[in-house]
Formats: sequence, C-alpha cells, structure tokens
Amino acid sequence: MNKKIGAITIGQSPRNDLIPEIESYFRGAEILQMGALDGLDKSEIQKLAPDTDDTVLVSKLRDNSWAVMGERKVIPLLQKCADTLSSQKVSLIVMFCTGKFPDVLRADVPIIYPQKLIYNIVPVLADGKRIGIMNPEAAQTEQCIRNWGTASDKIIVTDLNPYDPNADIEGAASIMMKNHADIILLDCIGYTRRMKSQIEELTGKPVILPRTLIARIVGELLE
Repeated sequence: MNKKIGAITIGQSPRNDLIPEIESYFRGAEILQMGALDGLDKSEIQKLAPDTDDTVLVSKLRDNSWAVMGERKVIPLLQKCADTLSSQKVSLIVMFCTGKFPDVLRADVPIIYPQKLIYNIVPVLADGKRIGIMNPEAAQTEQCIRNWGTASDKIIVTDLNPYDPNADIEGAASIMMKNHADIILLDCIGYTRRMKSQIEELTGKPVILPRTLIARIVGELLE
C-alpha cells in the first residue's frame, strides 16, 4: 500500500503551482494537501496581517493572489492542519514554507520544516562563499538578515515576489551580481523551476530551489 504524505501550505490548497513540479520525487506516495487559510474569506485573511513585532509570512491563495500574514496568528491554523492530517494516517507531514517556525506544532508523525534543512545545507554548499538570498517581501528583509546571520556571515538579501507576475526578476538578479553573490537561494517555496532557470541564466551562478531540494530529501525517506 502506498504511503501518504501530509502537505501543509500556509496559504490555501490545493497548490497546483507547486505539487505537480515535485510529486515525481515522492515515489508514488499519496499527497494530502491542506492550507492554513482554507475556508477563510478575504476579510478573515486580512485579520491575519502581521503585527509590528511579528514574523512576516507570504503565501499563495487559491485565486493566484497572495497573502501577507503574521506567524503568531497562523500557527493555530497550522496546528489544525497537522491534527487533521495525523488523523488521516499520513507517514509524515511536510511544511511547505521556508519560514523559521518555532518548534511548537505537534503531530503523531514527523513534521519536516524546510528551513531547518536549508539553514544547514546551504552554508555547506556555499563553502564560505557569499550567499545571495531572495525572499518575497521587502518587509521580510530585516528578519531574513537576522535569521540567516546565525548560519552565515556572508549574505546578501533582496526581495522578489514569486506570486507576482510582474515581479522584476532581472532587477533582483542584477542586485545579486552587483553584490557579488556566489550562490543564490530562492528562500520561498513559491519560487518555481522556471524562475530558478531564469536567475541562473541572468547571473551565471548556481541557484538553490527549496521546493525541489526538500522534495528530494523527502523522497529518500520514502524509498
């Protein structure tokens, strides 16, 4: 019998922009998707906007727009997702967000946080070189510098919203080049393979895409 994977997005499911790109890594496992914002209307989502001192999160909505949320307000909704998926007998749960969540969610199965893997793997791959980091919102820049400062002292940060069809990819790539990034991390699950290829072509630098990196690691657990 095939294994089942719980997939939690901090936005709304299904993530048709994400799962089709990575499901081949999951070795035929059934993927059960849930979103923290499933069932919420626009006014309810707006109430989740981050307070001044909260961690900023960004994710996709079902209508292809995006929401900006405060981490503290979203965590109870994520716990509900974890509870439901645990009751459906999944083998593990993957949090499809690269945010640095506190270790507060509980489930009867392992919960895989991409951030914990990325913060350990990327500095090793960079091997002391300068890491360029792209994240969705300018409001995340300060927290990105603060969080990544614990993993590397050679970072460059800029914003590029993966959910905005008018996002300036060339401009973000130019900032990476001007600041001499040696390796680039697209620090959001929303970035696609196409964006990775575009930025590699524009910069000539290796680019790490979290959605495929995490999918490969999860695939190892399912073998």
